[in-house]
Amino acid sequence: MARVCVDAGFLIGLFDPSDAHHHSAKDQFELIFGEDSGRHTLLIPWPTLYESLGTRFARDPAKVASLGRTWQYLDKAERLVLLDDAPYREESLAAQIEESRRRLSLVDRVLRAMILEDEPRFEFFLTYNRGDFIDACRGSGILLLDSNLAPEDYGF
Repeated sequence: MARVCVDAGFLIGLFDPSDAHHHSAKDQFELIFGEDSGRHTLLIPWPTLYESLGTRFARDPAKVASLGRTWQYLDKAERLVLLDDAPYREESLAAQIEESRRRLSLVDRVLRAMILEDEPRFEFFLTYNRGDFIDACRGSGILLLDSNLAPEDYGF
């Protein structure tokens, strides 16, 4: 059983039928977390939720209903973990203020800090922004999953 952390792009794609990654996200969800999957655990950092479940999302009843069904399914199967970002906030904010060469959102800086932990809490990171995370994932031995990686390459 693998622990798979996701970023906002995956969640947006999963719940927004108009998103460019919608079909990929649905296929990946089914492969990784569906009924016939290996019972992998979905890890969602709190900042990822804030970024993906904003006002526009909350005003769309279909998206909210889809989220509710997905959440209930994962929670009932004890396959959903929300990651606290408190240990990474100040370091990430300082980097946001001080580092001008790398243009990353504060959310992405928090996610990178989680990936770069001495002992990361997950083995896989699912994102559609490969360039923002590939170096951190390689450095931590975390496999980066994106829309370009074939399912047989996932290692599950």
